[in-house]
Amino acid sequence: MQNSSTRSWIDRTELRRLMALMLPLYIGNILHMGMGVTDTVVAGWKGEVDLAAVAMGFSISGTIMIAGGVVLTILSAMISRLRGAGADGKAGLYLNNGKVLAICLTVVEVVLMFAASYVFNYVTDNAELAAKAQRYVWFMLLGVPGNMLMRVVVANFEGYGQTRPAMFVSLCGVLINIPLNMIFVFGWGPVPSLGGSGCGLATAIVNWCMFFCMLAIMLGSRQHRGRARQMLALRCPDWSLIRQTVRLGLPVGVASLCEMSFFNLVTLIIAPLGEVVVSAQQVAINLSGIIFMLPLSLGIAASIRAAYHVGARRRVDFNAMVRTLLVVTYTLVSIFMVLTILFRRDIVGLYTNSEEIISLASVLLVFCAVYQIPDATQVLMSGLLRGCHDTAIITWSNISSYWIVGLPLSFLLIRTDVIVPAMGAAGAWVSFIVALTISAVILTLRFIRTRRRVFEQGSC
Repeated sequence: MQNSSTRSWIDRTELRRLMALMLPLYIGNILHMGMGVTDTVVAGWKGEVDLAAVAMGFSISGTIMIAGGVVLTILSAMISRLRGAGADGKAGLYLNNGKVLAICLTVVEVVLMFAASYVFNYVTDNAELAAKAQRYVWFMLLGVPGNMLMRVVVANFEGYGQTRPAMFVSLCGVLINIPLNMIFVFGWGPVPSLGGSGCGLATAIVNWCMFFCMLAIMLGSRQHRGRARQMLALRCPDWSLIRQTVRLGLPVGVASLCEMSFFNLVTLIIAPLGEVVVSAQQVAINLSGIIFMLPLSLGIAASIRAAYHVGARRRVDFNAMVRTLLVVTYTLVSIFMVLTILFRRDIVGLYTNSEEIISLASVLLVFCAVYQIPDATQVLMSGLLRGCHDTAIITWSNISSYWIVGLPLSFLLIRTDVIVPAMGAAGAWVSFIVALTISAVILTLRFIRTRRRVFEQGSC
C-alpha cells in the first residue's frame, strides 16, 4: 500500500539518496573540467601555438577517450542492479571481466588515437602547430590504460552508491595536474620544456595517479577489499558477460561520440565567420558545459538508483524516485535559466572585455538558457534507460537527432538563406535546441514504454 510520501511529488528518502549520489558527482565533474581549464591556461601562458596545439590535440584524444570510457560506465548500473537483487556476490566477477574489457578498449583507443594524430598535417599549414598537437596526442596515449582501468574501479563504488571517493581523487588529480603542467610545459631542472605537448604528458601521469589512488581506497576498505582482489585476479574471461557489457555499454559510448562530434563539427561550421563569432560561441558553449554538469550528475545518480530498484523489483520506489528526480532537476535548471538570462552580460564579462564579444555572446546566452530544458530531459532519460538496461535506443536517438537533423540544420541556419536569412552563431543554438528536443521526445517515449516492461513480470 502506498503511503503519502510515495504519492507526493518529492519523496524525501529518494531525495536524500539522489543528493548523496549527485553532489559528489557534480563536484567531481566540475573538478574534471578544472583540469582542462588548467591545461588551457598554462598552454596559453606559453604561447598561442601551444594553446592551439592543446585545443587541437584534445579535440581528438579527449573525444576518443571519453567515448571509450563511457562504455564502461554501464558497469555502475549493472552492479547496482545486482545489489538490488541481492546478488552482489557476483560483483567481483563483473569487475574482473570489466577489467578485461577495459584492456581491450585501451587497445582500440590507442590505435585510433595514434592513427588520428597524423590528421593535423592536413588541417593546418603550420608545421610547428601540427607537430605539437601530434606530440600532445602521443603523450596522452600513455595515460589511456590508467584512465580506462580507473573507470572500472569507479564503477564499483558508484554501483554501491558511493560517489565521494571519485570526488576526492578528482580533487587530488587537479592539484597534481597544476605543478606537472608547469614543469612539462616550461621545463624545470633536467626536465626540458615541452610546450603545449607537455599538458598531454601531465594528463597521462595524472590518469595513472588517479587510478592507483582509487585502487588503494578500494583495497583499504573492508567493504570493497574482496572485490578488489577478485578484480585483480588472473582468470579466464567470461566472454558472454563481456558481450553483455558491450551490448549495453557500446550504444552509450557511440551516442556520446555522436553528440561530441556534432558539437565539434558545428564549431568548424562557425569558424569562417571570424574570431568574434567563434569567441562568443566558445563563451556560450563553456557556460552551457558548466550548467550541464548538474543534470549530467543527476542522470548518473538516476541510473544507479533506477538499476537498484529494478533489481529489487520495487515499482513504487522506482516511480517515487523518477518523480523526485524530475521535480528537482527542472526546478534547479529553471533557476539556472533565469539567472543566465538576467545576468548574461555580467557572465560574459568574466570571460572578456571586448564589447563586440559581450554583445554577441549575451544574445547567445538567451538561446543557451532555453537549451537547458531539452538538454536536461534527454540526459535524465538516458540515465534512467541505462538503469533499466535499455541502451540501444540512445544511439539511434543521437544519430537521428544530431546527425540526420541537427548537423544539416545547423549549416543551413548558420551559413545559408535557405530557411531564414543566415543567423550566424545563433543558428547553431537553434539547431542545438531542435536536435535536443527531438532526442528528449524519443528517449522520453521510450522510457515510458520501458518503465512498464521492466516491472510487468512479478509483483512490484
